[in-house]
Amino acid sequence: MKRKENVTIPSGDEEISEKKFKSEVLSKNSINNQPNKKKFEKPLNFDKKSKGFHTKNYSHTPQNLTKPNWREVKEERKKLKIYRKSKKLNDIFEIAVEAKKISETMRKKTCDEKERKELTIKLHQLLQGNYPKFVFMHDLSRVVQWLLKFCDPEIRQSIANELKPSLFDMMQSKYARHCIKMFLEYGSQDVKSAIISVCYGHVVKLITHIVASPIIDTIYSHHTSNEEKLYFQQEFFGDMYKNSKDKNIKSLTDLLQQVPDMKTAILSAIKINLIKVLSKDLVSSPLIQTLLAEYLSVCSSEDRSEMIIMLRNSVLSLSKTKEGTKVAMTCVWHGTAKDRKMLLKSIKDHIKDLATSEYGYLILLSIFDSIDDTVLVKKILIPEFLENLKEIMVNEYGKKVILYLVARRDTHHFHPSLIAQLQEGDGNAISKKAADIREKELLEGVIEPFLESISTHTSEWLANNSIAMVTLAILKVGFDNKLQQAFEAIADFLVNPDSTSNDKGKIFKALEHPGLHMVLKKLIISDKNRIEKNNITFGEILVNKLDSSILKNWFEFNRACFLLILLIENEKTEVIDTLISKLQTVDKILKTKTFSAASILLGKINKLK
Repeated sequence: MKRKENVTIPSGDEEISEKKFKSEVLSKNSINNQPNKKKFEKPLNFDKKSKGFHTKNYSHTPQNLTKPNWREVKEERKKLKIYRKSKKLNDIFEIAVEAKKISETMRKKTCDEKERKELTIKLHQLLQGNYPKFVFMHDLSRVVQWLLKFCDPEIRQSIANELKPSLFDMMQSKYARHCIKMFLEYGSQDVKSAIISVCYGHVVKLITHIVASPIIDTIYSHHTSNEEKLYFQQEFFGDMYKNSKDKNIKSLTDLLQQVPDMKTAILSAIKINLIKVLSKDLVSSPLIQTLLAEYLSVCSSEDRSEMIIMLRNSVLSLSKTKEGTKVAMTCVWHGTAKDRKMLLKSIKDHIKDLATSEYGYLILLSIFDSIDDTVLVKKILIPEFLENLKEIMVNEYGKKVILYLVARRDTHHFHPSLIAQLQEGDGNAISKKAADIREKELLEGVIEPFLESISTHTSEWLANNSIAMVTLAILKVGFDNKLQQAFEAIADFLVNPDSTSNDKGKIFKALEHPGLHMVLKKLIISDKNRIEKNNITFGEILVNKLDSSILKNWFEFNRACFLLILLIENEKTEVIDTLISKLQTVDKILKTKTFSAASILLGKINKLK
């Protein structure tokens, strides 16, 4: 057991134990008398979750507890901050304070043009000579940005001349990079050219820098000529092109044709640089996507497989641009079964975005063309696709995805150049299943939901010409009861006198809409194929719904009469006989009509009596 040592009280000679000494000393010293302790201590009833006090038990806190005056504390902290800054800035502190006051006035909406012009001149005179210091500071870089936005071109050029030696460092600065953006937005072409020139020899370094990368993307996408774009790309081809540019090299393919002996070294340099970029997840850069598209088209299958592993989870980022979509399609075509599965999982929950994207929809088409595991495709892609079918079908690119599922590579719906682009993936080493089998399996997964949607939302599927053409393509490949239900719904829509179509803000009667009339014409003509297969036809269902009142209404429209003529020319004999017998009951009304279709229809009736 540890022995307690005796201690002496400072105020006397009596020796007492350490325990007694502590208790007496602590009892004499109140909270306010302890110089080494904070006066404002956390009360016993402090609630850690709400970081506040319980009002009921607040009376249990010490009587002599004093709350700090937070306003005074804030003032003291503010003074301390200003003092520290003044010590740091030394001679330019007063300039900085005055500059911020001027910028605050200058950027207000209430500041008129004349006053603002005077303030920009005053501010420039104040900051001149110290711009290289100010642009790297958090608060004063904002001041310079406002000045660059509002000042005259002469002042902006003067600032640019002073900052030219610092442009490279500014691109990599968290604060100064915003001044680069202002130069790009408001600066003259000479200033922009100076910024582009600074990038030469450092493109790879800047594109891999987390701060500078967005600046390089902006420069490459919006402020460079085609020749300057090529110079940026050439820096990835190896050290020899960092400082020496060749305007005759238009692409990587051109370079490899000029120096075939250096192909291995060039591709190796590009691969190293691309991996450096991809490891920092900067695949969304247009410059990188352009290089990837070229590299993947000429590299070896082993290198391509290595790149695909790094890119398979970045399909959404790639789908934003034309070049990026090419890269994503290459990943679909040449990726292994595992790569494709990972790729599908990466786009799950984003199918609608891809289907309605200007370029992204091509990725879905390449998936339908290449992935043999249609069960996996139907499990991951199709449910979300069908869930958002109404939004997809009205979109320009979404329509193409629907058409590709029901009419793959049909030249009636797809331009030859688009088909040629998709054919680049044919014959890849990974896909083994025949294209027609893959197409049939995918169709089985979507045709019934498509027909059900047509039956339920008929007016939307016949809203205008482009949507009606998609509807026609679906009906042509439909079968069984679902097709019959869709025919019934369309026939009901046509015989309803209140049915209308809205095309570009103009309202048409459904029977008189030119685009819808063309679709109905093709639908009735296609009944010939159904008759050969002994299937129920659209004309048969439509004729059964026609009665004298509906026919009288149809006789008012030229196009409606032409539909009746088409029914007589394309349907089965029994259907035609039924239609003629119905028409004979109201042919007196038809004789009063003077438009061309009425007279042709009357001739058909008289001929078949």
